[in-house]
Parts: sequence; C-alpha cells; structure tokens
Amino acid sequence: MKKIFLMASMALLLVACGGKSGSGEAVAFLEKMGVKTENVTVLGDSLVISLDKQLAHLDAEQTAKLCGAIEPDVLADGQSEGDEAPEGLFSVAAAKAMPGDVALLFLWHEFGDGGVMYACTYDADGKYLDGIELGPWSSKHEMPGDGTYQCEEESNSGVFNADGFVLNRTLSFTQKEEDMTAKWAIEKTYTYLVDNKGVITLKDTKVNKNGNVPADRLLTDEIQDVARMSAKDARVFDTIDKLAARNEVKQSEDHGYEVAVALASVFQRYPADVVAWAAQHRDGALMTTLQNAVETGAIEKKAFDAEVEKLSDAEAKAALQEKAKSWKVDATFDEDEGEVITDDFEAEDFPEE
Repeated sequence: MKKIFLMASMALLLVACGGKSGSGEAVAFLEKMGVKTENVTVLGDSLVISLDKQLAHLDAEQTAKLCGAIEPDVLADGQSEGDEAPEGLFSVAAAKAMPGDVALLFLWHEFGDGGVMYACTYDADGKYLDGIELGPWSSKHEMPGDGTYQCEEESNSGVFNADGFVLNRTLSFTQKEEDMTAKWAIEKTYTYLVDNKGVITLKDTKVNKNGNVPADRLLTDEIQDVARMSAKDARVFDTIDKLAARNEVKQSEDHGYEVAVALASVFQRYPADVVAWAAQHRDGALMTTLQNAVETGAIEKKAFDAEVEKLSDAEAKAALQEKAKSWKVDATFDEDEGEVITDDFEAEDFPEE
C-alpha cells in the first residue's frame, strides 16, 4: 500500500511540475544533433525568453537542418554545410514540448546590432514542420541627436495554453526636443494555435494604441505582421492582397515595397503556393505586388519563371508568362536610396580612361 501511495505521489508531483518527460522531448533531437542543450531554456507555462544569457549557438550543418526552411539562403556567400557557422549567427534560445510529439523551438538569428526571433515546429526526428517570424523580440534603439533624443523599444512575452500560446508585444517610441516630449505605443496580442502536426495558425490579433501613433508607422507594423503568419496558412495571400489594394499602400513607394518584401518572404519558403495563388487571381492587387517584388529583386525573376514553368494549367502558365514579359529583369533595390537600379546601361555611361 505504501508503494502504491508513493508512486501516486510521484505522479502527482510530476504533473504539478509540468512533467519532466515533456521537457526532455523538447530537446531530445537537438542532443542527437550535437546542440548544447544546457544553453536552451526549456519553457513551462510562461513564454519568457532572455537574450542576455548564453544561447545554444548552431554550427553550419545544424543551421542548415533547423533553419534552412525558414531562410533557404542561410548558407549563401560561399558557406557550405561542412563549414563552421559564425558564432551567434543562429542560436536555439528556448524550446517547448507540444502535443503530438511536436517540439516548438525559438530560434534567434543575430545580425549586425540586432536580430530576429523565429518560432518553428519540428517532429521527433527534427524534421521542420512550420515556422513564423516574431521580430526583434527584445530591442532598444536610441538615437540621440543635437538637442533631440529618440528611442524605440520592443518587448515580447506570453503564456502557453492547451491549444498553443498567446504572445503580448509592445512597441514604444519616445521623442524629446527641448521643451517637447512625445510618446506613443502599440500593444498587440497574438493568439496562436499549434496543432498535433505542428502547423502554427494565427487565430486572432488584438491591437491597442496609446498616444498619437503615426498612421504610417501603424501601417508598417500591420504589414510586418504578415511575417507573423504561417506561410502554410492560405489566408496569408488574402491578407497580402488586401494590404496591396489599400490606397495608402498604392500611393506610397515605401509601403508598396514593404508589402512586396512580405510576399517575397512567403515565396522564399513556398514558391509553388505563391505562383498557384497568383495564377488563380491574375487581376488581383497581389499581382502588382508580385511585379514589384520581382522588379526590386525581392524575388528573383529566374526563380519566379522556374515556378511558373511548373504550372500544369497551360492557360494560367501562358497568362502569367505574358504578364511577366514586361517586368524588369535583373533589377536590384537599393534600400538606403529607396530606388530601383537595373542593369540597363549604355557603354558610354562608363567612358574609357
């Protein structure tokens, strides 16, 4: 009787602590890959991740396996899978065991003076299932000037529930000039569902504005939220199409480019889905965005043409190919200058010395 009571007590203790077996499942395949899991935060009910501590840095081979689906060009610039990745390029920040033997990893991509957090799901063997981008996660950019001061901060935290997780994000801005101080903040709550196949679905987004938030900044944030949707979610195309159709996007080259980048992010992961949707909605606003993405180099023209060539619908293929004929080829976009630069130049533009 004592033995049965002791076993029952241990079971209750495991439940109360969240179950250590679940914690192990979240990082088991990482250990097999050689990832230093002692530096991975195993999450409980709270979604709180610190970037100030030592993270589990990935080498090039681990990066290719875990991050290749979310950033297919991650091994660009001559790097191959056998090489050692620059320390801190990609790291596993945290992990959470989800129902259906699904592991949810929070991957930190560090670059320059900032970075981007991704939430990705994997099966028990480490196969990528789905992923979303969560932005800078925790950042503070101060811009002191001559008699002025500007500061933009972003923070994220949340909780897990039986169906997925809820993420609370705050973006705040402060500007000071002599006798004037302006402050505003955007507070958003994202509710995500994670099914037993690892598909991450953005169920709901609630927005709260504090202060006089500039309309342009609010729209930019709304456009950037496309990255917070799974590329597997068919609604992502309707979302981009509706954004592209808005007058404030049509009338702004900057906002137009932001929407083009959002579409390029989806194309990067699921090019066939983007082309298939475009083939069925050839007169939609998304087609203008697709053209913008190709002409600015956000989507490579060769990659787009290759996907169009794969279409089984001959009529749709011919129609898309006809539309694309007038699009500028081999264009790149200078983000600093905000303009398109093409390779269409004349020899006299470069006189002989």
